[in-house]
Amino acid sequence: MNLYLLRRPRHRTVAIELDGCLLQLPAEYHPTGPLVGRMVTAPAFHAQSLFGECPVPVAIPLHRPTARTDPRLIVVDDLSEEWVMGFRVHYQQQLYRITGFYPQ
Repeated sequence: MNLYLLRRPRHRTVAIELDGCLLQLPAEYHPTGPLVGRMVTAPAFHAQSLFGECPVPVAIPLHRPTARTDPRLIVVDDLSEEWVMGFRVHYQQQLYRITGFYPQ
């Protein structure tokens, strides 16, 4: 088997609800590399910082839940695996907080 195929991100779909709006988004699970064991959604979220709003849609990083994870933060992918939403993202060295889905 080709090692490249084992290393590249695997495509999944995640259902995420924010403020009563439910969307199914594409995401990528990373089996290797700096994001190993994590999943990253497509850039579909609006974010704010202390200095204003992010100029572009951003992606949400997802990680595995622990025993202390708030169940309201858990989302499920198309393989029925549970993931926890992260609400802090970096864009061009600036920290932002997710505030909702990016307007389409």
